[in-house]
Amino acid sequence: MGPALHVAVAVATLWASPAVARPLTPAQQLHLSTGERRALVGRIETQALFGEWVDVLARRGRWVKVAVSDQPTPKSRLGYTGWMLASQLTPEDRTGPLVPPGDDPTIVARQFLGVRYVWGGTSRWGFDCSGLVWNAYHTIGVTIPRDADAQFAAGIPIARRDARPGDLLFYGRKHVHHVAMYLGNGKMIESRDSAHSVEVTTVRTADFAGARIFSH
Repeated sequence: MGPALHVAVAVATLWASPAVARPLTPAQQLHLSTGERRALVGRIETQALFGEWVDVLARRGRWVKVAVSDQPTPKSRLGYTGWMLASQLTPEDRTGPLVPPGDDPTIVARQFLGVRYVWGGTSRWGFDCSGLVWNAYHTIGVTIPRDADAQFAAGIPIARRDARPGDLLFYGRKHVHHVAMYLGNGKMIESRDSAHSVEVTTVRTADFAGARIFSH
């Protein structure tokens, strides 16, 4: 395993392989059509944010395979992996003094209302469902798994009626495939699919898999 480096750009996309990567800046990502967003499914693994540590696992020309340690996943003990441009990394910590985060993930999530869904997205340029809640918890200093099914497995089970703002609601009884964040009063915030944006919706009961809590 190579050195640990910092992400030096606002958001770095981690691709399944260099062969499926496409030139796509965060600004361009904002203007993708629904069809173009759907075409990214399976090609993007995740996104790493400015200042995050990544471990370099392999190199291929201008590309490096990295593991993001603060995006836990059962797929790898090292964290979420994918290929990104080596030019987006630096050995320097450029984050400077950190502003002490609050402790309410719902405040973070609400800041992204209207942001379009993007498969593998973890940033204000686009979120998938688990990327939205991962970002909200990451911002307040709480590390949770990256994917919905892993979040479901790692959280503490509670009854839906006992959910409080910030707790997570999961969908997919046969296989968990979606997560939303409870806001209270029967409402939740979610990034549903490629045809939608981050929005506040009424809690659905169809295909409900369970509620989970993490410390916050």
